[in-house]
Amino acid sequence: MKNPRKRLQVALLLFIFALMPAFLVLSGHCAAQSIANPRMRGMSSMQEYHSHPQARQNVTSLAAGEVGGPTFTFVSIDVPYASATFATGINAHGAVVGIYYDTAGNEHGFLLKDHNFLTIDVPGSLVGVSGMLQTEANGINDMGEIVGDYFAPPGAPGAPACTAESPAFSPQCRRGFLYRGSQFSDVLVPGKKGSIPNAISPDGTIYGCDHDDDYFTSMVGFGRTRFDTYITLDAGGGELTNPTESVLGSMNNGATPDGSIIVGLYVDPPDLSGQNRGYIVHDGKFHSYDVPGSTATQIWGINSAADFVGLYDDTNGNEHGFLQRWGAATPITIDVPSGPPFNATLTDAFAINPAGAIVGLYIDAGENFHGYLAVRQRHDE
Repeated sequence: MKNPRKRLQVALLLFIFALMPAFLVLSGHCAAQSIANPRMRGMSSMQEYHSHPQARQNVTSLAAGEVGGPTFTFVSIDVPYASATFATGINAHGAVVGIYYDTAGNEHGFLLKDHNFLTIDVPGSLVGVSGMLQTEANGINDMGEIVGDYFAPPGAPGAPACTAESPAFSPQCRRGFLYRGSQFSDVLVPGKKGSIPNAISPDGTIYGCDHDDDYFTSMVGFGRTRFDTYITLDAGGGELTNPTESVLGSMNNGATPDGSIIVGLYVDPPDLSGQNRGYIVHDGKFHSYDVPGSTATQIWGINSAADFVGLYDDTNGNEHGFLQRWGAATPITIDVPSGPPFNATLTDAFAINPAGAIVGLYIDAGENFHGYLAVRQRHDE
């Protein structure tokens, strides 16, 4: 397998997101730029998960204008014997899901719950083939329901858009799944070839993006209720109150439990030259969001308090995670420590639970990918 970092950079990064009313800027399209981010591949997933208690360090990250920022304890998360690990979702009970690459270059989903590790691999039988499929676990709710995506092999009978002529890991071969009660089922917007579910709410509503043959002009954010009704960011798709408005190259990455606030990322223009930006859909109205002073932003997760997390590039090209509290004037930068034992050179934040625990990934000085858990210290409350 090729170095996952190169995959991340080649894979397009359509992301940014927003959610602070103090800086909402209405926009249906915003200029964007590309960030290197692991969660779009031809993207890969990972499986079992392991946290190293010895890899702990307290760090205070302050945003410009903050009088005091929260202190976090960071814990590394590494799947045993994996070549790379990403932590992508966390629920209110602290269960974590994510992605890892094994030493043969295959990707798997994983669940970490009560210190036990479970591999999440979509069975080939879902699309009429044998074996297990390349799998990514992206989100988990309080009921333990997991969403993610998988890659059908070209020519699989149960994935008609993924023909024998389709390149491996192509958009039309990338499909969404729901894992509920030990059973896998497809998550696919009617009329679309593929999908990438990224989050699932407590009531079972799923948020992600659908697409056809690319991750740009054919890709839009969607929401699917437990009763299989859909909203999308297509014109007339029901997510926006203005039926003529659409947001191409977009991805819904989560929502508050009542669905009144949806966050995500988009690329504008929706092509390889586009810039990554974040967005908030608040009561049906679209607002763009950029970390102040950044050159690109992606928003990946939100909790019940409407606090959201993501990543951004600064003007020097360095990548950081961030936490934006709803209503706060500025975001808080989240950086895994650059000193031992982490030696981090890059940090991304992907999910936040109601207690404020954050998960994501960092890259160390040796170009190795690790998941992490960041927990706020109680004296900050």
